[in-house]
Amino acid sequence: MELINNPIFLLLVIVILGEMLGHVRVKSFSLGSSAIIFVALTFGHFGYSLPEEFQILGLVLFIYSVGLQAGPGFLSSFKSHGLRLALGAMSVVFLGFLMTLVCSWIFSFDLGIAAGLFAGALTSTPGLAVAVEAAEQSQAPAAYGLTYCFGVVGVIVFINLLPKILRLNIKEEEQSLHRELTENNPPFTSHHIEVTNPNLFDKLVKDIFLKNIAPVVLTRLLRRGAVEPILISGETVLREGDLLRIVGREADLKKVELYMGQPVGEKIEFTRGMTRKSIILSKPQVVGHSLGSLNLREAFSVQVSRVTRNGIELPAETNMRLHLGDVLHVVGDENAVKNVSRILGNDVRETYRINLLPIFLGLLAGFIIGKIPLTLPWIGSFSLGMTGGVLLAGLILSNLYKTGPIVWEIPSTANSFIRELGLLLFLATVGTRTGATILETLSQQGLPLFFSGVLVTTVPLLVSMLVCRYLLKISFLRMIGVLTGGMTSTPGLASASAISDGPYAAAAYATVYPVALIGMILFTKILILILR
Repeated sequence: MELINNPIFLLLVIVILGEMLGHVRVKSFSLGSSAIIFVALTFGHFGYSLPEEFQILGLVLFIYSVGLQAGPGFLSSFKSHGLRLALGAMSVVFLGFLMTLVCSWIFSFDLGIAAGLFAGALTSTPGLAVAVEAAEQSQAPAAYGLTYCFGVVGVIVFINLLPKILRLNIKEEEQSLHRELTENNPPFTSHHIEVTNPNLFDKLVKDIFLKNIAPVVLTRLLRRGAVEPILISGETVLREGDLLRIVGREADLKKVELYMGQPVGEKIEFTRGMTRKSIILSKPQVVGHSLGSLNLREAFSVQVSRVTRNGIELPAETNMRLHLGDVLHVVGDENAVKNVSRILGNDVRETYRINLLPIFLGLLAGFIIGKIPLTLPWIGSFSLGMTGGVLLAGLILSNLYKTGPIVWEIPSTANSFIRELGLLLFLATVGTRTGATILETLSQQGLPLFFSGVLVTTVPLLVSMLVCRYLLKISFLRMIGVLTGGMTSTPGLASASAISDGPYAAAAYATVYPVALIGMILFTKILILILR
């Protein structure tokens, strides 16, 4: 059949069959996108192959999108309690690395088999990508395919059995975490205060150093006897009996009340002559600027009370750098608010558009970085290679966020599309190019490789569970998110989410996922350097 030899037609057939197989679900288990490699291995066994250029293109798109996604969260994961979660996830990766080394020395696996074992048992496609690039013509994909299935099933079984083994009451765990989150992240609200502190009379707002007391925003002021409120700026003079509307968190508002005056119980009309509006930042020209640099209060008489980013409300601080898709909650004269809305964009469609220039510039930078020679003690001279260079470029550029007129961040939907496109190109090509020798690999290494996969999956999960629970003191619902995040296992996360309807496991997974992702890539590189 001539048509099947056409690379585009062959690619489409493999991807369609792989997607269909990946959507087959047995209870909580499904192969997802990784099903493509099993279909591709079958076609490869029968002599069909895709061009290597597909593999290279898919690899760089996939790894670069991973870098862009992981970059901002990679550094923030080490703040506050996130450090404990990150350590828990890294223990999974590190123990998997050690078990892979042990199994490789016992069974004399070559570096390709070892790297595929490491990536498959910990269900990490980025790890496989690094292995394929560093160990060309290796059996890494075959080893990955054999060990991946138990990697997925093993995590699901382990997560489902864990509550029974530890004899936990999930409802009590949920209530405990809910109380903790409410205390640590209280919602924003507003209070009305009458200025009664004589030390503040006839003082400018900028001279009372309110930020030293609490991160609140004074939005509007109603003078004694006045009908319409005015917006507050640093130059506003406070007078006895002024009524203020203040936005912040409850505990912070209480502190300000003690400092400025007494709370006002009755309802006060603060909206006459003013309008409130939530504006989406969609103009690329404004993205990356600090909130203070926009000078909205002085230029337009518009006050920003708070900013919502990714569903989280943040104080409207002057040094806050604005991101695409931020929602600014503003108050002011109706015409002034309309003008500010035009400046910020307020067009949700713009937040989904893709600018290809930053993507290709980032890929080019990654190729250059990957060629730079590096030297480390005991390891010698080496380079990051294509995967390492492109990944590092993504991490750096996503944290820079913006350089001049270029915004490096791309919308999450676009990032997901690029990542999935790169993944299917990579898996389809590497599968067909390895399929010809898969039976030989299985006949020579099948049983030792499968047994090694079981060890590399289960031992890190068991030991890391003990580390998280008894050493790092991570609560159970967060711990299962950490364990599945350390394995970068989406099916495992689905099982964790089925245990509890709360967001705790998913939030922990999202916190540690970037760290585990980078850790897998780095440890795969180290594994190859050791076994080379």
